[in-house]
Amino acid sequence: MLGLPLVSCGLFADPPPPCPLVSIMDRAKQVTLYRPGPGRDLTDVTYQVEIRDLAYGCDYEFDDIGNRVTVDFNILFVANRGPAAEQDRIEIPYFVAVADPSKNILNKKQFFVTLEFEGNVVRTQNIEELLQIIPYPRDDDGSDYKSFVGIQLTPAQLEDIRRANGD
Repeated sequence: MLGLPLVSCGLFADPPPPCPLVSIMDRAKQVTLYRPGPGRDLTDVTYQVEIRDLAYGCDYEFDDIGNRVTVDFNILFVANRGPAAEQDRIEIPYFVAVADPSKNILNKKQFFVTLEFEGNVVRTQNIEELLQIIPYPRDDDGSDYKSFVGIQLTPAQLEDIRRANGD
């Protein structure tokens, strides 16, 4: 008899599905910004920015139209001011992309993080908070979808990274 009230309270309900995988793209997790011109040594660095960490959670919604998973992100950006920096504030573009279970990119959105250096501070950080809603067909598993986060690189920045990695 003691088991019936526990069952009716939902203590033995199915656990929620796991969250979709969220990861930082390796080649897009950091960038070094330089002053204008061809120089690429240490004295030409204005800022170094990286996505240092990522935390997330999710909630599922199921209805007759379809299913949705809402992913709540906290993205930690850390920046260092270099010797060639002339401003106390920078905006860095970053993106969040969603891939389906077949690894097809379903969408990609670009955002901007503002990083401010107060006084003589050479290091700063900012936590960006985002919500991402991933709709998926009723027959799919929402945890099979993936989200990727990265700094939106220019072709020249991507080339600098490739050169530094010996690609």
